[in-house]
Amino acid sequence: MRRIENGNQVEYARERRIAERAVHRASILTKRAVTLTPSYWASSPVSPCPSRKLSNGEISKSDASPVTAADFAAQALLISAIHGAFPADSFIGEEDADSLRQDPLLAIQVFDFVRQYANVKFYPADGQPVFPDDEEELYTPSSIEEMLHIIDLGGRGKGGQTGRFWALDPIDGTATFVKGQQYAVSLALIEEGKEVVGVLGCPNLKLPEDGSLVTETSVDHDSVGLLLSAVKGQGAWVRPMGWEGSKLRVAQPIDSLHRHDQAPLQLSELHFIDSSISTATLSDKVHKIAAACRVSSPFTELYSSHVRYIALILGGREAVQVRFPRHSSQLKKASMCIWDHAGAQLIYTESRNGKGKVTDLYGKEIDFGTGRKMSGNWGILTCDESVHSQLLELVGQMLEEEVSR
Repeated sequence: MRRIENGNQVEYARERRIAERAVHRASILTKRAVTLTPSYWASSPVSPCPSRKLSNGEISKSDASPVTAADFAAQALLISAIHGAFPADSFIGEEDADSLRQDPLLAIQVFDFVRQYANVKFYPADGQPVFPDDEEELYTPSSIEEMLHIIDLGGRGKGGQTGRFWALDPIDGTATFVKGQQYAVSLALIEEGKEVVGVLGCPNLKLPEDGSLVTETSVDHDSVGLLLSAVKGQGAWVRPMGWEGSKLRVAQPIDSLHRHDQAPLQLSELHFIDSSISTATLSDKVHKIAAACRVSSPFTELYSSHVRYIALILGGREAVQVRFPRHSSQLKKASMCIWDHAGAQLIYTESRNGKGKVTDLYGKEIDFGTGRKMSGNWGILTCDESVHSQLLELVGQMLEEEVSR
């Protein structure tokens, strides 16, 4: 959707602004939820559902990852805000509402979260223009049944190569979320299988002032972290998020935070971002690639997929990520979920002034139009374009050696 700003037509302007407000609202909810005391959860009604846990309101899922009441509530807020503004768009999200239907008391708890953050207000920074969608009230479900339906719009969404849909992860990194470490709230608009708008909220993250890298424990205890966004072909921006009722800080181009070195980037200068505890990928292969590059710096370990992208986005051009799926490349079985990557990849490429590159491990462009899983690709390579072909060559040599054994 185009809008006139400063005399110019700006494509996806309304989508970006609504998505930013939706992510900001969901980020506040999750930040408030993680600070709730154990006594709050202990005083909540407990259902006899055998899958229910009581630590920070978690329940267990079939894939063994924790899902919190805040996770469901954040998904309801994200989808309802977008669905209210763009009713023709569809969604892909991680959660469906089946667990809530089986546990009515948990559903009540989730709905209570949703209603508490129904009317979060923000105000423009001094001297900044006010657009109609800045004052437009974000839609919120008015009943438990409507909330369950809205959550299912994401959990049962299919995606595809045609039309528009939004991919979202209400809390990416639930295992670190419940520890008070880094996690992300993600939302991305996909059109004809391509990212066109991406928004990430990282409620626990401070903007490194000294050029230091993102870490799990560099937590913003005083506010709501950072919001990053991008629009295809228009650039990427970052701003601090404040609590409800605060004035919005002016976003700055992410590219302005980077050094613009002219010297060639050497493989030995690379800094690898990884998660060795991930059950989906193989870190030993990443260490072999790093050894082949003769890197000297230690890896940065981050659990959340989107937070790893944020480390790449805010880090220097030497920051790189290589993700080897655990399954064989010959099986062509998709293991990567679209919501773990959509939006963040767009912010990365837009923030790098055209010099950031994301492909799979065969050099193919990432296809976001293949449904809930990224079945058109195998693995991920995220790096500066100047070293992309060299890293692909090293990956190819490793794969050929494995096949020949």
